[in-house]
Amino acid sequence: MSNWVLEVKNLTKIYPKSEKGAKNVTFKVKKNTIHAFIGENGAGKTTVIKCIVDAYQNFSGTILINNFSNKLPEAKKFIGYVPENSIFPPELNSYEFLYEFGLMSKMDSKLVKQKIDYYLKLLKIEDLAKLKPFNFSSGQKRKIMLVQSLIHDPELIIFDEPFSNLDPSARSEFLAIIRILHKQGKTIFLSSHNLQEIDSLIDSLTLINKGKIYYCGQKTENLQKMYQKYILNTGATK
Repeated sequence: MSNWVLEVKNLTKIYPKSEKGAKNVTFKVKKNTIHAFIGENGAGKTTVIKCIVDAYQNFSGTILINNFSNKLPEAKKFIGYVPENSIFPPELNSYEFLYEFGLMSKMDSKLVKQKIDYYLKLLKIEDLAKLKPFNFSSGQKRKIMLVQSLIHDPELIIFDEPFSNLDPSARSEFLAIIRILHKQGKTIFLSSHNLQEIDSLIDSLTLINKGKIYYCGQKTENLQKMYQKYILNTGATK
């Protein structure tokens, strides 16, 4: 069996009006790692992530999840996705929202309830179960989306800018949660433009700038030094 949970090969997705996007992007993510996808705002991180989770379908290249094309149902069961921003139906409370998602995933209703209860307790948000996430803070919304991403027990959890718009306390909570999930055997793939807050968290990384990959591999030194070496010193930002 492959040692790679995620393989992106020659991915290209360009927005015609701006010519921004992803340009022949290739990288791999090993199983049971915390892998950072690093780049400035507008570097192409979210574009690539939306292609991976099949939110964008009109791209060229190949994306494999555990050797399955990301477009196949077999691949989707391995992925949990926590977007930077989320929209919730105003009529549903948190429990109803999560329960409906679980049923849409074709899970047994009893198991769905068990999973919801377990993760609400793990994230210490049981008090939010009967409240409507439509009205929540950014941190609360992200926790509900994290529960949603975990209900079907995926192997790979994808976070798009998980620490954005969070206060220091909420950031610390999310860092702790990610470490717990990793200890439980999950592979974590997270995008970020803030090097300092993820420096002690990650094992490996991919550096992207202006839609192109400049490094993919192990974290060998301080992230700021690696960014300086592979992006700033190469003139990639010009």
